[in-house]
Amino acid sequence: MKKKVALPLLLIVLVAVTASHISVKQADHSYLMVVDGIEIDVLGKMQNQWLTHTQNCQNVKQLPKEETTHVAASNAIKAYSPPQSQSAKVASMWSMGEWTLAEVEFDELLPAVVTLQTRDNETRIVPRGIWSGLTKPWMAAPLIRTYLKKQVPEIPTELLNCFAPRSKSFN
Repeated sequence: MKKKVALPLLLIVLVAVTASHISVKQADHSYLMVVDGIEIDVLGKMQNQWLTHTQNCQNVKQLPKEETTHVAASNAIKAYSPPQSQSAKVASMWSMGEWTLAEVEFDELLPAVVTLQTRDNETRIVPRGIWSGLTKPWMAAPLIRTYLKKQVPEIPTELLNCFAPRSKSFN
C-alpha cells in the first residue's frame, strides 16, 4: 500500500477506534467523559489538580476533635434534626475565622457537608449551606464547593478551596 493512502487510512482507523470507546455526556450541571461505559469527571479532576497547586491554606486549619470549635460544631450538628442527626460522626472539619465546614456521616441519613458560623460565642448551622447526598460519578470536592459557594456566597473562598473530603462516602 502506498504511503499516501496508508497514513490517512491509519488516521481514520485510529479516530474510529477512539470514538467507539470514548464519548462525552452532558449530565446535570457539567460534562462527563465516558470510557467504555465508565463515567469520569475530567473537569472535576482538573479543578482539583489546579487547586492543589494554587491554593493557599495557610489561614485554614483542620480542627482536632478536642478543640472547642470542633466540639461546638459537633453539638450543633447533632441537635439540628433529631433523632437521626444525633448519630453524627464528623469525618473532618476545617475552620477559618468564624466559618467552619464539617464533613459528617450518619447512621440513617445521607452523608453531608455542613457550613457553620460562630458569632457571639454561639456556633450555628447555616441552613442554606448544607450539602447532603452522594456525589458519584462526580468528583466530590469540586461539586460540593460549587454548590456551597452558590448557596452561601459570603463563605471565604480560601476555606472552600481547602476543603477535601476524607470520608469513604465521598471517595
